[in-house]
Amino acid sequence: MNVHFVLICEGPSDEALVPHLRSLLVDCGAQEAIGTAPDFGRLGQGVLKNIGDRIRVALQLEKHVDLLFVHRDSDSSNPIPRYNEISTGVTQSGYMNAWIGVVPVQEMEAWLLLDESAIRRVSGRPKGRVVLNLPSPAHVEGITNPKKRLQDEILRASETSGRRRERLKSKLSALRTQLLAELRTGGPLKNVPSWVRLKTDIEKYVDVLIQ
Repeated sequence: MNVHFVLICEGPSDEALVPHLRSLLVDCGAQEAIGTAPDFGRLGQGVLKNIGDRIRVALQLEKHVDLLFVHRDSDSSNPIPRYNEISTGVTQSGYMNAWIGVVPVQEMEAWLLLDESAIRRVSGRPKGRVVLNLPSPAHVEGITNPKKRLQDEILRASETSGRRRERLKSKLSALRTQLLAELRTGGPLKNVPSWVRLKTDIEKYVDVLIQ
């Protein structure tokens, strides 16, 4: 049983999620999973804020889609409004197949705050000893601004100052993308509720296909 999926990203760097979603599908029982995150620029589109519009354009680029993933950060402690927003967008787009929401609480950066060794590595000090103020999986979704917290911890781990620190600041967006690409899905992340929901939704989808 093969699955061809498409990820609708919230931002272009989120396409780094594609390999992780592919692995989750295979781990949950799919024989093979092929996925992509469409480049809306290929159709000369501007910034598409509406989820329904993004899905419609994605389906113009990818004709055969078994499963649609849609990423939206919850931007709050309650992910339900985002799931409702995604559901509405899917309906508006006319897409009729299966879909799964990828909804980190509060932001995707919350998932990236759990890997101390990766944060130290991207900071340029893999063997640094400065104490980092990283949350536990049980508390990470309670952080109101994970993006800033992640940036602060990368800078702290770097143990830099002056010009070196300013140069590192200019690279924070790229470092975030690197952390997402290197995300350890079998580590502490497996205990974070939003990740658990994502994996559970994938398991349910694969179970239906297998039956």
